[in-house]
Amino acid sequence: MKKFLKILCVFCIGFALTGCSSKEAKTEIKDGVEFELLDALQVTNDTTNTVYYYFLGSLSNNSKAAYHMSELSYKVTDQENQDVHAIARDQATNMETVPAEQSTFVYGYVGYPNNNQKNMGIYFPKNKAFLSFDSVKVRKISDKNVTYSTENKFTLYDDKSFQFDVDASKMTYDFADGNSVVQGLTITYTNKTDKRLVVPYITPVATLKGIDLNDYKDRGDFKSMDLKQIKGVDFKTNDMAPKTEDIAGNATGYQCFYLTPKQSVTCKINFTFEHAIPDFSNYNPKAIQIDLNSAALGYSQTISVKY
Repeated sequence: MKKFLKILCVFCIGFALTGCSSKEAKTEIKDGVEFELLDALQVTNDTTNTVYYYFLGSLSNNSKAAYHMSELSYKVTDQENQDVHAIARDQATNMETVPAEQSTFVYGYVGYPNNNQKNMGIYFPKNKAFLSFDSVKVRKISDKNVTYSTENKFTLYDDKSFQFDVDASKMTYDFADGNSVVQGLTITYTNKTDKRLVVPYITPVATLKGIDLNDYKDRGDFKSMDLKQIKGVDFKTNDMAPKTEDIAGNATGYQCFYLTPKQSVTCKINFTFEHAIPDFSNYNPKAIQIDLNSAALGYSQTISVKY
């Protein structure tokens, strides 16, 4: 009988420890409001010795009142070492307020120096809950699968889960409403798996080295001009060439947060340089450049735009 009790006690202790170590992917952050972790991705960059964690979650409002996303408070951290400081972070959702009985997604990423983190996840200080990324079997990729190319169409990233294809062959420059506009760049994200995946999307950064039209308001009504007309304007002052400077462009259409199973999404990306033009009188093939950038993958490749 004593032997049986010892065996039973060992079994119960083992069961209890197993239950305590199980990692939940869902928690109630407020009465009737649940946050569930759907996918997590670890991106390791051996060159810069950094690691980025991307996650996709869902917030379900099962209450009778609206939930304001400003109430959502969490921190992506290592449960075993919360003193690690992030070098980059971002969060996105498609709703500012979640109506009763509805839900929304929550996308985010955070980057750290690679300090061999042990148990990364999301910590909710209000209810002291921790959702480990391991609860959804965190996927792992690295910078070893990126490709650099001088072609207009190429595969930027490829592995067993993802494929990212860039097409700059139809990129065009135009001038409209007083602004320089670049259109036609596309990045296609493909999910090869049967699971929903969070995407470490590429962030394009555009720069125009040219003329700030705000400095030449006496040369005409630029807003009413088309490309042919703006090219005919003389921007010289006392026979001196116009001053040029680096002007940042505003990018739209590049964000892809997640992909459903076997899904491909093509992001059509546009750039607007407000009140700015290249110096048409002195053509520079590198006057308009787009940097395909990913801090997580340590990727940076420049594409020049013809004008």
